[in-house]
Amino acid sequence: VFVWFASVFVLASQNIFNAPVGQPPLNILLSLIIPVIAFTVAYSASARFKNYVLSIDMRHLILLHSWRMLGFGFVFLYFYDVLPALFAFPAGIGDAMAETFAVLLAITMYQNKTISRKWIYRWNTLGLLDFIIAVSVGIISRTGNIGQLEGPVASDAMGVLPLVMIPTFIVPFYIITHIIIFVQLRKN
Repeated sequence: VFVWFASVFVLASQNIFNAPVGQPPLNILLSLIIPVIAFTVAYSASARFKNYVLSIDMRHLILLHSWRMLGFGFVFLYFYDVLPALFAFPAGIGDAMAETFAVLLAITMYQNKTISRKWIYRWNTLGLLDFIIAVSVGIISRTGNIGQLEGPVASDAMGVLPLVMIPTFIVPFYIITHIIIFVQLRKN
């Protein structure tokens, strides 16, 4: 994970992820998709890795999502004209909701109380859907794209440091945790 983070940071510092106006942010999309594919391939190809993934305590994976409250910062960045409302509000509020329910689920699970697998599945699905919505809205609200109709502020800041670390490292990391939770729910 450290090598992955460092690699993304070095590439970001060289402005690799800042797509030209009017062009899709392909490098960001690749940095989001490649780790998920690599995880899926490793999970499918290695019994040892698969066993490790299945042994991770689901409570820890869910509690990791408490950090998603930082995503609510997108709303604050809207008020400072850094991000457009079209992106900031769905992404920020979606992260805050995913975080809130993650904390509630994790606390309940850490207290050894019974919790329906349906609730975990629902939260996990909505948490993953939040990323799909945020990435999609982030792309369409870039300068020159259809979602940039609301004014001069676009989501271009998500293509440069420090914000670029979110779609290139943090989002794929959390997508992988969602995949692990889905796999564990299916196996148990």
